[in-house]
Order: sequence, then structure tokens, then C-alpha cells
Amino acid sequence: MLTKTSMIEQFLLHEITSGKIHTGSRIPSRSQLCKRFNCSRTIVERAITALSLHGYLTGQQGSGTYVISTAPSGRQINKLRILYDFSIDNAASSILPSPNLDDMNINVKILPMNQLQTDFDKLSMPGTAIIALRPGVNKIILLEKLQKRNIPILLLNRNYEGFDYIMTDPQSSIKEGLSWLLIESGRNIGFVSRRPGTIRPYLAERILSFYEAATELGANLTPEWCISRNFFDYTEDTAEVGRRLFGSPKHPDGIFILDVDLVLPIISYGQSYGLTPGKDYKLLTFDEVPELAGRPNIAMMKQPNLLYEKEIRRWLSALHTNTPFQSALKTELQIFRD
Repeated sequence: MLTKTSMIEQFLLHEITSGKIHTGSRIPSRSQLCKRFNCSRTIVERAITALSLHGYLTGQQGSGTYVISTAPSGRQINKLRILYDFSIDNAASSILPSPNLDDMNINVKILPMNQLQTDFDKLSMPGTAIIALRPGVNKIILLEKLQKRNIPILLLNRNYEGFDYIMTDPQSSIKEGLSWLLIESGRNIGFVSRRPGTIRPYLAERILSFYEAATELGANLTPEWCISRNFFDYTEDTAEVGRRLFGSPKHPDGIFILDVDLVLPIISYGQSYGLTPGKDYKLLTFDEVPELAGRPNIAMMKQPNLLYEKEIRRWLSALHTNTPFQSALKTELQIFRD
């Protein structure tokens, strides 16, 4: 529940950002605000001071307090909230960034994305910045509302128009991984991916990057071995993928699997046909599969999670410039050899 101070801040902030109180206009008097919110003058002063510190208001002695900006350039951030939009387990927790920003006097908390709606007013407070980790399309409307309240927002591993972002660079990352696969296995390769959609919109760019790199590098792509499915029926679809890749005497010499959760089931179907990854075919995966670490002739495109803190700091330091922030990081190719 919001305090009276926060309620007054939110009221004034809404009046300012919605245009009801224009730049150069005077805000309601202290007495009017005390009466409206049934509170003491001290509480009103706290709210006005907070908005003044963040560049919205300025006082003129004997005249009142005036709006000086509806989009302050001096964004003094003291709270960073990292919101995640997926279920947390031991594997997923490793991708949550947890930057220590004590030296910047910024308090950091990690919250589930559903609190975007339940705690919207708290997240709208001046001095707050939001990092949204892999937000779904259905969260964009709320994020846009926060933007309209001058809350800085950074997307991690998503790129929606109008937002700052840090994401994996699919073009250079996939080209590097595919170069390794073609050198090690030859030109006859297979490719497996889910189809892109509202839950996984990022797959469209990754799939396109694969075909562009494969064409440029001279891969021999057989339609039977280039598979993109929805995997609505997970068991049936993975069995069909296994049959197409491994069920004939001729199988791909190298395979690139774009979705990390498909890797082990597809490997299992290959083993049911007597084929072992690394021995009978080379394997490239997008992201890490811990169960395969150290196995020869397997390469994994590790997400650059450790670089996130550096880029987050760079984003926070650049907020005062009000310029778009776009950072694309290449994956780290981990190669395991004999």
C-alpha cells in the first residue's frame, strides 16, 4: 500500500506527465494538497522535495512551486528493479543478472514480471529504473505506460521498437558457430528449431541468421534435415525430428539445434538409431547444455550473461543523455575436442 507521500508524488507526476500541468505552470498549493489528501504539510513537502530532486519541480519564493520539465534530463536513479518473465528453476536462475550497484547508490531487487501490474504505482516512482528480462509481448503495454511516466526501461534479450535493449547478436554469433560446424563436419548439416511466435519472437531473427550464414558459408541444406516445428505435441514432434535426422542410412554430418530444451531429446532419438553425438555427427547448440560439457566434437554458443552487468552500468550512466541504448553481444563459442 502506498504511503501518503507516495500518493501525492504519483498524483503530481500524473498531472505533469499527462499534460494537465504544463511546463512553467504552478502546481496546487500546499494547503490544497493537504486538504485533498488529508495529510500534514510535512508529508506534502516530502513529496514535492522528491519531485524537485528528480528535476520535475522548482520553487519560487513567495510565488509557489512550478513545473520545470515533463521529461527531466537529470534522471537520478536510486532503485533498479529487474523483472523476469519465466519460471525460475536451478538452470534459469543462472541467467538472472544480479549486479551489485552499491557504488552507484542504487538498490537492486529482482521481481517476477507479474508484479509489473500489481506494483505498478510503486514501479512508477521517480528514481526507479526497470530492467525487463525476456518480457513477453503481452507485457509491452504496461512497459510503455511506465515509459510515459519517464521511467527508464531496459530490455534484456528482447528487442521491441522504442525500448533500450541488451541482447545477443544472432548474426555474428550464429555465423561463428556455423563456421566451426562446417569446418568440422563438412557441408551436409541439419538444423532444428521451434517456429517463432508471440512467446518466442526472437526465434525469427535467429532462424533468418542461420539461413543467411549457411548460404554465405556454402552449407548443403537438405529440406529433410532442415526442420522447424511448433512442437505442440512434444513427444510426437521430437520423434518425427529424430526419424528425419537419423532414420535413414544417410544422416547429417553436423547438426545445429537452436532451442536448448530440444537438444537432449533429439540426442536420445539419435542414440536409439545407434548414433552418438561427437562420434557419428558433430553438434552445435545455441546456449549451454551442462550434460554435454566436455564431450568431444560438440560446441555450445554460451550466452554472454557475465557481460550484462558491465552493459547495465553503461546504460545507467548514459541515461542523462536521453539517447537510445542498443547493445548486441556475441555469444562465447565453447568447443570441446578429443
